[in-house]
Amino acid sequence: MKRIIVIITAALLAVSCNKQDKIQLAQLQDDLMELQQSADGIQVPSAIDAVPDEDEDYSFVFDKEIYGVDAAGSVTVGYTLPEDSQIEVIVGDGWSASVNQNGATGTVTISAPDPAKYCDVLLTATSASGRQTASKLPLLIRDPYSDATRPVMEAMGYYSFKPWNANLENYQKLADAGITMVTVETDEEDYLQQMALARAVGIKVLAVIGWATEGWYESMSPESLARLEQLIESMKNRPELFGYHIWDEPSVNHIFELMAIEDKMTQLDPDHPVYVNLRPNGSSEGMGASTYAEYVEVFASMMHLKQLSFDMYPALANGWVQTDWHYCLEIVSDAARRYNKPFWAFAATCWIDLEQVLIDRAKPTVENVQLQVYTDLAYGAQAIQYFTIQDYGGTDFAPIMRDGTWTEAYDILKTVNLRMQKRAYIFKDSKVAKVRQSGEWAPFEASLAYNDLPPEINSLNVSHSGTISFIENNGNEYVAVVNNYPCFDQILSIDFNTPVYLIGSEGQFELLEPGMTHYALKSGEMLVFKYR
Repeated sequence: MKRIIVIITAALLAVSCNKQDKIQLAQLQDDLMELQQSADGIQVPSAIDAVPDEDEDYSFVFDKEIYGVDAAGSVTVGYTLPEDSQIEVIVGDGWSASVNQNGATGTVTISAPDPAKYCDVLLTATSASGRQTASKLPLLIRDPYSDATRPVMEAMGYYSFKPWNANLENYQKLADAGITMVTVETDEEDYLQQMALARAVGIKVLAVIGWATEGWYESMSPESLARLEQLIESMKNRPELFGYHIWDEPSVNHIFELMAIEDKMTQLDPDHPVYVNLRPNGSSEGMGASTYAEYVEVFASMMHLKQLSFDMYPALANGWVQTDWHYCLEIVSDAARRYNKPFWAFAATCWIDLEQVLIDRAKPTVENVQLQVYTDLAYGAQAIQYFTIQDYGGTDFAPIMRDGTWTEAYDILKTVNLRMQKRAYIFKDSKVAKVRQSGEWAPFEASLAYNDLPPEINSLNVSHSGTISFIENNGNEYVAVVNNYPCFDQILSIDFNTPVYLIGSEGQFELLEPGMTHYALKSGEMLVFKYR
């Protein structure tokens, strides 16, 4: 009604300016007064009544805060708008969407591809009156990988088979356990046959050639160089070859010899990387450096290694772990990030009992092997190396003994490695934003603080001691929590203010509603929550 009165008033002013006829002006004034007196009785046409109030918020209202994509990769989102509108859904490649509209309300059904990378799904609307709005759908993608498309973590069987145990059946057992790479000793006459066996079951080979370079400790002898050239020529064109293992646990004192070997290897075969495995923290005499950080820095900065690898076997017979294990992981993972290299870590699958005088190590169990693997992953490891596959003469418990007998250690290896592979998509090519410790034990002052938590998490606490890793991968964000002990269960208390996915040890998903929840964190176990 106000709009009509304004129009008539404007007409009056126009007349008064163009015609100074007082009689006509008086008549118009009388008409206006009559119109104002009878305004309540005027019926406004429906077309005018339907014009929306410009102050009204024209936007989507969803009936849930977050929608979780189900096991099949689908989800249905319900929405409401202030008025009937034309709806369009914008999705990424491989995604599909359909709209079921009923007036101002409707649903949108989304189907994610397999595998599903992070994707913003956009919903747009245009009303009959021309107003427009758009909104990103509040989706939490479940990463619906099938077995066929799930990424695989590199898993190496270190010190694999001697010639008498090298046969297709034994190599197949490694493949069945999810092993993707093995070491092959090139000082064995059958090394090419072993490479062929590995290729037959889909396993890559890291060729151990340290013996060929022994003469380089003092000088590059012609004999040593000739042997090396012959060896490289025999392997470099084989599709199963990953690279060349040239030294294990070197001292900084050998850095120039290693650099020379690396240069020569690159000349002979520029297509395959050189591999060096670093030692754990130890004496300055053994490392050739005053600190472990300095030791790692020398190799990371002076060599052109494609990855940083180090070994440590921290599980102790008393149910604890070595106190400087997390420190070593912190140092190596930090160097790997700064030099933009992946880092590789180890887990003990044999009982290293020859060293019992110095360190009373634990016999492998599912709990202590998975503790090593999960903690390595929490720090960002991109390959897990299992030491050993075969008994190397220093143990009476390994997956396969020298006489060809497979033991319970193989079953432990297979169980843990296949569990790791079910959640490999979280860790492969991931970026670890930070690692913290929760509970009574926090080495190198890495205790979890409130400001470490993202907005989706109100609080997080492990009853005794846990490693907390914040991981980013493919636009998704996760928090992984590892029980730091292989011998007893703990309680994880975590409070989310938004729905999240819990991803269990067998890869199973559970959509959790917001709120405080308490979980049994089993010995050596890792729970992963996807919150964004």
